Amino acid sequence: MNSKFNGTHRYDDIINLPHHVSKTHSHMSVLDRAAQFAPFAALKGYGSAVDETARLADERLEPDESQKNAEE
Repeated sequence: MNSKFNGTHRYDDIINLPHHVSKTHSHMSVLDRAAQFAPFAALKGYGSAVDETARLADERLEPDESQKNAEE
């Protein structure tokens, strides 16, 4: 592998540096960090609208024999 660093690996210059700690921002808790990646409802109310439509569709009655004969 040709490297622009004359034979060194790409990150050899920074691999042994200490971990950066910000002087201006406090450390974020694990819960706050996880909350950044939590799912959210982009379309509020959409799920309940779909559930209601499914409920109404399930309540529809199948036509009985007399209704089937009337349609033919």
